[in-house]
Amino acid sequence: MRIHCTRPAALVLALALLAGCGGGHAPAQHAVDTHPDDACAVCGMYLDGSPGPRAEAWVNGRTKPLVFDSTRDFFAYVLQPENQAALQELYVQDSAHIDWRQPSHAAASFIDARRAYYVAWQPLPGSMGPTLAPFATRAAAEAFVHQHGGAVLAFDEVTPALVATLDYRCPAQAAGAHGPLQCLAAAAASSALPATPHSPAASASPATPAHPLP
Repeated sequence: MRIHCTRPAALVLALALLAGCGGGHAPAQHAVDTHPDDACAVCGMYLDGSPGPRAEAWVNGRTKPLVFDSTRDFFAYVLQPENQAALQELYVQDSAHIDWRQPSHAAASFIDARRAYYVAWQPLPGSMGPTLAPFATRAAAEAFVHQHGGAVLAFDEVTPALVATLDYRCPAQAAGAHGPLQCLAAAAASSALPATPHSPAASASPATPAHPLP
């Protein structure tokens, strides 16, 4: 006697579809360590020796993220309409936890760029001049503004026009994507950079913004 072992066609099809769905998810894309000889995806400069926070952008079709030597170059890239469809995970360094003069290369220094808060028109220079200082919390960003000047922006308030005209001083009329911004005046940039921007604890009591680079 011959015994035939068969499976219902519907069950086989369901298992095949389930396997296909499970294999279609891309692995989570985390921030990665940078290296001194990594080149900025916009300006082509090496990270080694460049001041200010850096950024990373995962894009479709790449096994490693694009690296940026400044948040200004990062936004110049991610805000371009032709680049946006390919963007995946985005990361920036938390200014509260880096040495501004010599930022860490560690992946742990990066935070989710879309959830970060950015201080524009602040006096500390990045690799290519004026840049934005990212922070993990609004409180940390506001403490930095009290000390150095500038204005706090959410990710979606940073526009191509703002990036193109970014300077060290607040404009007379500061406007973001959602209306007017409170912009505190800051002194002109200086080559004397603090090792680490002041933390919220250091600026607990509101005060008139002092000279940004003591």
